[in-house]
Amino acid sequence: MPTREKKTVYYGFKASATEDTAIRSKMQTMGITNKSAYIRAMALNGYVLKLDQPAFRKAVRLIGYLGNNVNQIARRMHERGSIYETEMDEIVEKQDEILKTLKQILSKLDFLNG
Repeated sequence: MPTREKKTVYYGFKASATEDTAIRSKMQTMGITNKSAYIRAMALNGYVLKLDQPAFRKAVRLIGYLGNNVNQIARRMHERGSIYETEMDEIVEKQDEILKTLKQILSKLDFLNG
């Protein structure tokens, strides 16, 4: 883990009440409570990117389900030499759901990329 560099240089500026409201609103939207961290990130990076973690978690969960289904089918194929069509339909359905979730994430990232 990288060591944290001590912050010794102070930057300060004044903002109007309207600008303060806009800054606080953007911070709240991003889920950031530390104003210094938000302003530092904006100054250094030009923007703050907050990824939609629930969508990523959903995609990871669905991939896990899909992997489990594939393993079960492989076991059944080994044991019986055949599988049920419903099992294949379930895999296709989960795969479609994963692709839909990942496409939503990518479209949000494309929007941010401009």
